[in-house]
Amino acid sequence: MGRSELWINHGMNSFGFGEPIKCMNSLQTVYCSDSSNMTEVEDSSVHLIVTSPPYFNAKEYSKTPICGDLGNTDSLEEWIEGTRKVWNECYRVLKPGRKAFINIMNLPVKTEGGSFRTLNLTGRVIDDCEEIGFIFKRDIIWHKTNGVRAPFGTYPYPGGILINNMHEFILEFEKPSSRYEASRKYSHLSREIKDESKLDKNFWLQIKNTDVWTFAPHGSGGRRTHPAPFPLELPSRLIRAFTFKGETVLDPFLGSGTTLFSAAVLGRNGIGYEINPSIAAQAIVSLEAENVHHLDMETATDNSS
Repeated sequence: MGRSELWINHGMNSFGFGEPIKCMNSLQTVYCSDSSNMTEVEDSSVHLIVTSPPYFNAKEYSKTPICGDLGNTDSLEEWIEGTRKVWNECYRVLKPGRKAFINIMNLPVKTEGGSFRTLNLTGRVIDDCEEIGFIFKRDIIWHKTNGVRAPFGTYPYPGGILINNMHEFILEFEKPSSRYEASRKYSHLSREIKDESKLDKNFWLQIKNTDVWTFAPHGSGGRRTHPAPFPLELPSRLIRAFTFKGETVLDPFLGSGTTLFSAAVLGRNGIGYEINPSIAAQAIVSLEAENVHHLDMETATDNSS
């Protein structure tokens, strides 16, 4: 197996992250900075976006507040304004005719009366992205096999049964393209790359046959390095289904690096933005560890042949 470099380029700011590292067979870039201004990424240069924004005050993403960190604000409107800036940047860097997938859930929050209400984050994100120019295509339901378990409420009496939250949404958007742009959407691909990216029938049908995907959240047993990671299966399905080898995937809310890892495994290039230096560092540590494992496996294969 041939190997090319996985570069981790850290935004040369006060975080002072380390040197490039090698990992598997693709080129990756991580910026430890705010994704509301992705100046490092050229217009219409990304083939796919896969991301999951932080849920502002619902989870603790860092002990110390970080300016611009949407995971540490108590204001819904501030969160909406901040994510809108990121979606606007995503629209700029995405190639016409290509897709963006946003994993999000409607968020239950406590009310002053001791009950709860649900914030319609899904609807807000759809409205914002459509106003920016995206075409909303569909929502995929991620059925989590061990989602958020609600209290028993008024059990065994009726009237106050609290239903477990067992799903999230994967919102599919597309950047519009002209007829000419649509005709050239895959013109950059060689026959060899197309053949290497072919999907087997079982996977094709897995994607096509249902818009309900069932798999457990990542780190269900408490082994989480990030407060709200999504499982490897989620970005892996989307990257395989909607990109070719050698194309570029962007995650503007990189977190623990799941999207980048998936891209590397599948031979796609990747760009990730993570504003929290400790979380970005953990993503890099994970990639470095996986690279050592990958090289060990290659060495073992070479020695056995």
